[in-house]
Amino acid sequence: MMLFHHAKSNHPQLQRQQLLGAGVLTAILLLISGCSQQPHSKQVAITSSAVAGTSASTEIAALEAEVEKTPNNAELHYKLGLAYIVDAEKTKSLRSRELAIKNFRQVLKLVPGNPATLKLLYNIYYEDIVAGDEKAFAKASSIFSQLSAAPQTEVNAPSLGVFLHKYLAQKKSGKKNLPELYSALLAAIHEQPANDKAYIQLAKMYREENYFPLALATLKLGAEEVTHSSALYEAIANTYEARAEASGCSYDATTYLSDAIHFYQQAVPLTPESAELHYALARLYLDKNLYQLALHESSILVELEPTAENIAFSAQNYSIIGNEPKAQQLLEQAKAQGLSASDASFHEIYMNSGEWMKAALSFTDYLQAQKSISVYDAIKADIIGQQTDLDFSALIKKKQLAFNSEWEAAVYAFWTDKLTRTQFQQAAKNRCERTEYFFYSGYRDYRAGKLAAAKQNFSAALQQNTYRFIERPLARHFLVTLKSR
Repeated sequence: MMLFHHAKSNHPQLQRQQLLGAGVLTAILLLISGCSQQPHSKQVAITSSAVAGTSASTEIAALEAEVEKTPNNAELHYKLGLAYIVDAEKTKSLRSRELAIKNFRQVLKLVPGNPATLKLLYNIYYEDIVAGDEKAFAKASSIFSQLSAAPQTEVNAPSLGVFLHKYLAQKKSGKKNLPELYSALLAAIHEQPANDKAYIQLAKMYREENYFPLALATLKLGAEEVTHSSALYEAIANTYEARAEASGCSYDATTYLSDAIHFYQQAVPLTPESAELHYALARLYLDKNLYQLALHESSILVELEPTAENIAFSAQNYSIIGNEPKAQQLLEQAKAQGLSASDASFHEIYMNSGEWMKAALSFTDYLQAQKSISVYDAIKADIIGQQTDLDFSALIKKKQLAFNSEWEAAVYAFWTDKLTRTQFQQAAKNRCERTEYFFYSGYRDYRAGKLAAAKQNFSAALQQNTYRFIERPLARHFLVTLKSR
């Protein structure tokens, strides 16, 4: 079973792949620095006074009175527009929203092309697109075309709003129409070729449908258009990883893993403090048997985010390569940091080192924290129980057993004597499955006293070179035990 232990909570990877329209109030706070052009040869100095004060209605009334006195004052119209849009956000008043737009339009008449006003108006229309206003697209597109290159990169393309509206509508109705979504994203790429969002989202959708060549082509086109985008390089690496895993066993597709490493390495210099990137590299370096590089990335991960989960991940890396003193030292640090009892590293590190009573205590806490368990949890319960003469069956029976694949069903069937060894061997189609076939067959031989057969099977499990499978360090442990006999 692949060691996928790691419950990070603050990583931005998934957030980068979600395209959400910027809220108007957020846009106001970003734009409050004001207009940059000079109407009537005077600098327009927009301050935050429009969003401060005790009463929005009182402030609006005061600004309306000032505008009436000096109707050609762009700064006052801008402040009044801000006051109206803040009121619209708070009260959901369509009338306030319309008056905000009216005042922003007046600013553009007085100061044509004013970038702050254009950007604010665009964000208003963009939200209307997301809400499903069919007329908003033309208005937004008109404003978008007036933005210069730099402000354009700071907003979402009009067709991204179309995509988001259609995506949410499809999700609500339960009726998927992928070509419709693809079309909107392709249009967004055409509108905004120098922004990475549409490339990443389109590739994500292709990847989810296993269209890996299309996903990679989309992302690499984006990397040509958008220079120095860490998010694009990370998405390319994610896609190569997904392509390797789609083969059924990523260890049978190590070229893709090498490609993933290459693009993660491209992303790191652009965002060197991204813990997610260092975590990904640590995993892949382990998969490629590059242990020193993996441990280096793990140490960087812990320096960046010294959470209990990250320290435990580093501990498991040391455990995988057989450095048990260092693994347990880090495990104690993780425990001191508050590592959850539901974290698998507790018992797995003790299992790898043969400290079975400690493994049993930790595994008990782990089981109690689970609502459902995997096939491998049930098997670990048997192995730990057999090594300690403890019985976990009563606790196991209280948990729902989850099967995630046909192979897992075959593993459990063999383990519970519902599948012969020959049938189990025939079911193993790749290196990942053969690792488990050899280990569990070897363990059966070990328990039955067939030590020569056990040694042969444990050695065969190691030879599959599935470096992050827990069966690998366990096979090494039992081989050491056999040599001492």
